[in-house]
Amino acid sequence: MKYLLLVFLAILLFSCQSEDISAQEGFNFRDVATHLDTPWEILWGPDDHIWMTERYGRISRVNPETGDVQELITMVDVFEGGERGLLGMVLHPDFDTNPYVYVAYNTGNDNQSTDVNLARLTYDGEKLVDRQIIISDIQGWSNHNGSRLWILEDNTLLMTVGDAHFSDRAQDNSNINGTIIRINLDGSIPADNPIEDSRIYINGSRNAQGLVVHNGIIYSSEHGPDTDDEVNIIKAGRNYGWPDVKGYCDEASEMSFCEEHNVVEPIAAWTPTLAVCGIDFYDNDLIPEFENSLLVTSLKSQTLVQLKLDASGTEVIDENQFFNGQFGRLRDVCVSPDGRVFIATSTRDGRGSPTEIDDRIIEVTPNINGVDSKDKGGILNVVPNPASMSADIYFGDISHNAKIKIFDMTGRLIIQISEVAKSALNWDLRDDNGNICPNGIYHVVLLDEKIRSEKLLIKR
Repeated sequence: MKYLLLVFLAILLFSCQSEDISAQEGFNFRDVATHLDTPWEILWGPDDHIWMTERYGRISRVNPETGDVQELITMVDVFEGGERGLLGMVLHPDFDTNPYVYVAYNTGNDNQSTDVNLARLTYDGEKLVDRQIIISDIQGWSNHNGSRLWILEDNTLLMTVGDAHFSDRAQDNSNINGTIIRINLDGSIPADNPIEDSRIYINGSRNAQGLVVHNGIIYSSEHGPDTDDEVNIIKAGRNYGWPDVKGYCDEASEMSFCEEHNVVEPIAAWTPTLAVCGIDFYDNDLIPEFENSLLVTSLKSQTLVQLKLDASGTEVIDENQFFNGQFGRLRDVCVSPDGRVFIATSTRDGRGSPTEIDDRIIEVTPNINGVDSKDKGGILNVVPNPASMSADIYFGDISHNAKIKIFDMTGRLIIQISEVAKSALNWDLRDDNGNICPNGIYHVVLLDEKIRSEKLLIKR
């Protein structure tokens, strides 16, 4: 009877939360938002919402728990076509004081008249208002427009600029196509840029559509032509080779060019190409196998690529690809502070095969059910079980840096206790925000030298 009750509660909990949760390769998946139209940028905001651009011109806040999409503005002058439209976005790092949103987008009506613009909007708590144009003179094209954005610690802004299908411009410092530029937030040129009175930060880039900074290291992912997609570490004033170098400096003509022009080689390259796109850094132990890794979405190969880095963050020591073809083309990825991974599909971009519910934002969490870690030696015990008021968590010999994490059935982190220093804890069955946890099955996980887990049934 008890077993039947557990099964019934588990089924009830799943049915109440999502109908599309599945487990594969040690992960759970949950559709956060569906019926989107080519989301291009997703990023985690300081308000614990996902901020999203869709290529046709809409900017929204997405509640990651409920999936509610709050439209903030639809920019009717955005020109969508080919690879054009509303592209990258970044929020001001001091958003509470400066509620500014920076976006890159195309205007125009054909190839010759297409421009890439950079604008700043202000969030008034409900909508985005007061659009201010910062840059409006970047040549665009039907493809190769860039454009990812990042604000550095010194409050300068990086923007990836595609070569606009004119590959020779990437080596011509008289224009900014085929570069990454660095500007002050008002659009002026920083005095310490590598080239005096120039916005150019690096050149020799083809079409970078991923940008992230971690521990002061700037990483960029870039589409190659028929060969050599790249992930690069961006260094001020350096040349990245395009169009004279594809990928590594490994051909005779490339080696001489690299030496003459101080070219930086990528830390990863792919032939055949994957069409690598959005990129984020994973630095959390919620998904231990992702720790200290770059996560890169890919459009053509329809995979999430993990690049495991060494301690310095400058070399790739392992590579894995996940979710092959399961969700279609993957455009962008963002990581929440608690370690959940969110990926945005791009099946409605003219090159995919959308399902009825596409495009989507999908949450990726660890499949705790799939962890074969139940402790056989009595090191982790939870009593009473079922629990109605509180539960005591007992554990034996552990290291001083052990952690306790408690997840619900979807793999969502409910509470975590770091630096466990005693052999027993009492949990009042509330989450980190003080909310009473609803009835259902939970996983109590002890992260020490290995992962140990126990199921707990809350039944009031």
